[in-house]
Amino acid sequence: MSNKNEGSKRTFVPKKIVESLNKINQNFSYRFGKIEFLIHTKWRQIVGDFFADHSEPIKINSIKSGTSENGEIIYSNCLYVNVSPASAIEFQHFKDKIIEKINSYFGYKAVEDLKIKQNFSPKIDNKNDYSKKKIILNEELKQETNKIKDKNLEESIVKLGLSISNEDK
Repeated sequence: MSNKNEGSKRTFVPKKIVESLNKINQNFSYRFGKIEFLIHTKWRQIVGDFFADHSEPIKINSIKSGTSENGEIIYSNCLYVNVSPASAIEFQHFKDKIIEKINSYFGYKAVEDLKIKQNFSPKIDNKNDYSKKKIILNEELKQETNKIKDKNLEESIVKLGLSISNEDK
């Protein structure tokens, strides 16, 4: 006696996560292009911390630069970058170095020119303010817990106070 329903078959077939992610990644790379995707994701590694804090890549435009001997159209890529006005002069000064860094990252001439647009407002970095508050709080907690004779308990209370202040952030 069989209790299984012979008419119902499984319609879902398990897939590997890689297959699903490849489809998502292909859609993203077709929309933006692989070069643009890599430049956006690896911007800090390519240009360094200072320029990454004061700039962000916008887009890449392919501009017709001529034709080859075979009659094929040759395109050159131009990267548009938002730069904060305070560091725009320095960014302009290091423009050739930045292009060189981008091209060396890819291993070929991926970008031929940079167009700078001065309207980037850097993200507010509260790390310094937070670390100052943490130091002040740590000192205050140590002063209050100096009366405790058990050093392990004192250290635990200081860590508890710091973790509570982290949650307030």
